[in-house]
Amino acid sequence: MVEVMTALRWIHTATGLLFSSLLAWRLVQEPNYQWQVPNVIVGFLVASRRLPLFLSAGLLVWAAVFISGVPRTDIEPVNVGWNVCGSSAFFSGLLGCVIAALSSRLGRILFVAFLAWSVHALSRFLPVIVAQENIPRFRPEAAIPETPQLRLQLCSESSQEAEAWRKQIGIVCEPIVPLTWEEAEARAALTLANMTRQERHSLMQGIGWIPVPYNLPAPLPAIPALGHYMGNLPPIPRLGVPPLKLHDAGNGFRNMPGPQGKAGSTVMWPCSLALGASWDVKLVQEVAAEIGREYRGKGSNLILGPSVQVQRVARNGRNFEYMSGEDPYLGAKLSAAYVKGVQGQGVMACLKHFAFNEQETNRMTESSVVDERTAWELYYPPFEAGIAAGAGSVMCSYNRVNGTYACANEELLTRDLKQKMGFKGFVMTDWWALHDPAEMSVVRGLDVEMPGAGAETFLFADKLEAMEEKMDGVFKGYANLKREDLYKEPARRILTAAHKMRFFEDVPSCTPGLDCAGPIYSDQRSTKNLALARRAVRESIVLLQNKGNLLPLQANAKLALIGDAWVAPSRSTEELGMFGDYYSGGGSGHCYLPADRFKTPYMTVTAYTDAHDIYTTSSLSNNVTEALSVVWEADIIVVLAATTAEESRDRPSLHLDNGADELVDALSKVGKPVVVLVQAPGTVVLPWREAVDTVALMFLGGEFTGAGWARLLFGEVSPSGKLPLMIPKHEKYTIEPGQEPDVVYGEGLFTSYRASSASEAAAFPFGHGLSFTEFAIAAPEPYECGMPLCVSLTVTNIGTRFPGAEVVQAYFEFPPEAQEPRLLLKGFHKTAVLKPGESEKVELSFTVRDFSIYSTALGDWVLQPSVRIHLGVSSADLRHSLDVPLATS
Repeated sequence: MVEVMTALRWIHTATGLLFSSLLAWRLVQEPNYQWQVPNVIVGFLVASRRLPLFLSAGLLVWAAVFISGVPRTDIEPVNVGWNVCGSSAFFSGLLGCVIAALSSRLGRILFVAFLAWSVHALSRFLPVIVAQENIPRFRPEAAIPETPQLRLQLCSESSQEAEAWRKQIGIVCEPIVPLTWEEAEARAALTLANMTRQERHSLMQGIGWIPVPYNLPAPLPAIPALGHYMGNLPPIPRLGVPPLKLHDAGNGFRNMPGPQGKAGSTVMWPCSLALGASWDVKLVQEVAAEIGREYRGKGSNLILGPSVQVQRVARNGRNFEYMSGEDPYLGAKLSAAYVKGVQGQGVMACLKHFAFNEQETNRMTESSVVDERTAWELYYPPFEAGIAAGAGSVMCSYNRVNGTYACANEELLTRDLKQKMGFKGFVMTDWWALHDPAEMSVVRGLDVEMPGAGAETFLFADKLEAMEEKMDGVFKGYANLKREDLYKEPARRILTAAHKMRFFEDVPSCTPGLDCAGPIYSDQRSTKNLALARRAVRESIVLLQNKGNLLPLQANAKLALIGDAWVAPSRSTEELGMFGDYYSGGGSGHCYLPADRFKTPYMTVTAYTDAHDIYTTSSLSNNVTEALSVVWEADIIVVLAATTAEESRDRPSLHLDNGADELVDALSKVGKPVVVLVQAPGTVVLPWREAVDTVALMFLGGEFTGAGWARLLFGEVSPSGKLPLMIPKHEKYTIEPGQEPDVVYGEGLFTSYRASSASEAAAFPFGHGLSFTEFAIAAPEPYECGMPLCVSLTVTNIGTRFPGAEVVQAYFEFPPEAQEPRLLLKGFHKTAVLKPGESEKVELSFTVRDFSIYSTALGDWVLQPSVRIHLGVSSADLRHSLDVPLATS
């Protein structure tokens, strides 16, 4: 036994050293992995042979579990090292536990105690696991994954056999037309009339999550069970009620780490803010439709997006998710387009996060204090537009609003959302956002609690049963609703939204936990959606400045590629946790590709330069000394600098990462032309902007980031993106995250370009974006159209070399007595790509709402007597003005 224990100790030593060495190597390669420093120490402690055998063995078993989740790299010796280390840690650790247990009375006692603790800790998993087995199967036959290739094949055939297969699989060849809300409500009433109380309750709380025992350390209070989605509502087969299968997020289907999903099986799309920078309503609808097809193929029928909040705090960690940028009108148009696109594919949209969730700092506790006029004029319009477009669901946010949690806020959910906005669908919580029992939340406008396990969870069946049994007490809630109807309201709304989306019309659907694994693992990448992702990132790039028309680069120019962002990898949530990378922001919206499918910007750009015999040298770090040593060989310096952001915390600053400002500043003094390419999750400060020649900005662009930069640099496409926000000269011109319990929106309507200091504060104004060509905007001409005002104008490409697209923007200026910001975006149109000398007639129409402001005294919109309309190509480049008197009687 002594010899065995000695040999085992040496194996523990070798394994501990290998474990620490591999982690240390990873720390050197990827500094953001610093949160694993304690694990390096654990490895050295095991290797020291100073720990008791039982403890050493137990730590190695834990290390083996950790190693199983470490993503492998494209360096094969390292992968072999991890595999060897994992196997050695598991088997030698297990053997050590057994030997330690048998070698002494204390060891045996500890071993039995450990087993008892394990049984106790894991016992909480058992009821949930068993419960998942009892979910009724929605359809008897197993689901067949709808892949792009199968869709293309069956949609191109007109035979009866192809039609039968399309019906069996549920393939949608043409966009569906959702039912009207009136039709859906009538059908929902018939379904509801046949439901039991227990069946109604089953629709009000998510399933498919396993609660983590409270005495175990874990990043989340529950974990999703295999074969489930991020959110799940059970089917009721006897009534034809399908399961609802909710999944993250608006930027594309989130492939969960480990066995929960398949990395690289969907497109890593540009973030929603990048889509906002396109200012292209048609493009947003096309992208949403393709994302909807991905979701259908993955078996999901509800996308947890789009995120449409108007940005207030520049450092908000989730701004990359919010396509509205800093403007309600832009957000409204894009929100409606996204909803129409995704729901046209039979996937329900979820507008989020409602409302005033404008910072991640203290997001679970802070109270956003917002006045009524600011709410309706600045923050509500994107939600209103999404609702008008037919969105089936809305997600309430974590924060409080005027003192009350959003998910139990009657003024927010009932008065504003369901009554004034006329929302007919259902409201779900953000994950673990509910803090109030049913009698304080359901009666105030909440319909569904997610995910249904762990932490504070309230809407269990027995609690809902007790609520309905109560016969006493005064219940707040919907105006003019009897108590019985109020309790049926959540199920009615869920059924109405499902009927509207035609989920009941014999549409095949897998059942979570039973037969959804096939769709979840299916590959949804296709030639079509990859081409659209490339186009989307191209159209989102914003050219901020281009002195001397340095871009596009000449074919004979020698280039120096500088910066660590050139070779930054796409990284998984297993590596990052809630952190983001330079292609996709962190958190629930994070998407990634494995290394064998991802091409860094350096790989893409050098592939182009190699193919076209363009000389390049490089320094792929932010080391100033190294960069200065290589740029002398080049004619033009091209710097790629970046930063990222993530859910759960706000950005520490608006500066770029890893000393990029110092790097650019040093290179600007070399005396050579400098191009700076920026990848960011939102606004940034660029203190060196006047010292360099060219600056281009891409909001996190997804997997084709490098392709977008290559086409911009070498002139294969002329940039057409416009800023959906203002780039400030300094952080002092932005709103900081509030640190107090009450975050007061004291600035009211005067944020971004609407602030009185905007002309002084802006380094690059809202709506700004250059092209490789120039455009002339003719004077507007009013015409009759059945609306309060319609104008037409002609846009002409007056350049001689490059085709390009322009975005015409209309800003309203109300009379001073209206107490509105000086400029308010009220119209825009992106032209087609125009060849030199080519023109397009642009028509803009304006509604009564556009000419109105919100009156808190009346609680409604009031038409104004006159407006001056400015038309141009940014909030600071206005070419024409038009005075419009209005009849207000």
